[in-house]
Amino acid sequence: MPRKTSRTHARGEESRQRILYAALEIAVRRGYDGTTIGAVGAATGLPASSLYWHFANKDQLLAAALDLSYRRWRRIAPSWGSTDTPGAGGPAPARAELIGVQLRQAAQGFARQPGFWRFGLMLALEQRPVDTAARTRFLEIRTDAVGRMRAWWEEAGALDPARGDPDAPRLLAQLTLAAMDGLFIAGQGRVDHHTATGGATTDSTVELLTAGIDGAAERLSSGRCPAVEGPAPLPRRSGATDPAPGATGRDRVLHAAAEIAAERGYEGATISRVCARAGLPPTSVYWAFTTKDELLAAALEHSFERWLADRPAWPAPPTDGSWPDVLRTHLARTLRSLSESPNFLRIGLMLLLELRETEPAARAVFLRIRRSLDDQVAEWLAAALGRPATAEGPGLPRRLATLLMAFSDGLFLSHQLDSVTWHPDLFADLLVTALESASASTVRTTAG
Repeated sequence: MPRKTSRTHARGEESRQRILYAALEIAVRRGYDGTTIGAVGAATGLPASSLYWHFANKDQLLAAALDLSYRRWRRIAPSWGSTDTPGAGGPAPARAELIGVQLRQAAQGFARQPGFWRFGLMLALEQRPVDTAARTRFLEIRTDAVGRMRAWWEEAGALDPARGDPDAPRLLAQLTLAAMDGLFIAGQGRVDHHTATGGATTDSTVELLTAGIDGAAERLSSGRCPAVEGPAPLPRRSGATDPAPGATGRDRVLHAAAEIAAERGYEGATISRVCARAGLPPTSVYWAFTTKDELLAAALEHSFERWLADRPAWPAPPTDGSWPDVLRTHLARTLRSLSESPNFLRIGLMLLLELRETEPAARAVFLRIRRSLDDQVAEWLAAALGRPATAEGPGLPRRLATLLMAFSDGLFLSHQLDSVTWHPDLFADLLVTALESASASTVRTTAG
């Protein structure tokens, strides 16, 4: 009898594992709303009764699937747990070397495309009125990660609280996690949607990031960061807002579609929900748009155009070497706008993270927008850095632009997830310092 009980338990655990793996596989492709008990049952070949025997509802199932993915990833991709380096016992390694070790470990973890990270960030971007159990579990994972990073910085950062910011370990933990989130997303523009593999974080990117974060740490430790005025802005929460005064029926539909997609993701943005939010009949939608895909692509572009119209234009790139000061001022304004939670950015990042079998039109629109912004930043940096720097590092402006976008994406996600906000003036200063340090390291390496 005990042997039979043991076999029964083993079969039950095997079924549970199959259910969890299938649920996460569907969730990273179709989002929370698109993951149904029926879809998981079809993927596993198990009846719904078997799924409900293990899990009370879909929410508990997805929380358990995310947790299993995280625990497996932690076993094979440890990072930020120790300051030890291979060959320890000689002189203490430089801080940049220690940072590089941790970032390379994290990059190796990216290559495994961890499902918990992808799905967790997707949940972070949705603005549901009530948190799901899966999102709550991801928040616990984030809190643990920030705590480990903060402890690492306290031990290995060579920070001087007497001279610098006593809160430097927490700030650097926030900045580092933002960079990791941003670089994970940066690889999604090159993801193969059928194999679920993305562009790896390259060694050169890790080197740039290492130099940049080391420079930011030095800035915080030296006490040279500028004073900031006022509290950090809080992110705008979810909820219906009114379209612009005098909006046409089409504008009302686009506004409603962007709001619903920002709250519930692509799968949850149904025509019926959009019509209810806009207060218009379905015929109003289908008169202007053939499909939901066409509607959401137009809604994303419409949201971007409204956001862009309110942003200050890029200043002319200075040629006298003062580009860091000019960029700090402009970047502080841009980072402040992230607290407004622009819908185009929220929807676009969700679509980058989802591994849908067929690329939605809205994803293609977002990739085009990102390429345009990336080109603009790279051209500005090329002009600001000047010919000597770009001649020694030909691809430097593009790589710095990619790094800046990764930091910005990561800080936007931090606004959605982390309990402690960041101040745009301080982080604009740290990001520019990181770009300066990354640029200097590239020129030194090339010259050497």
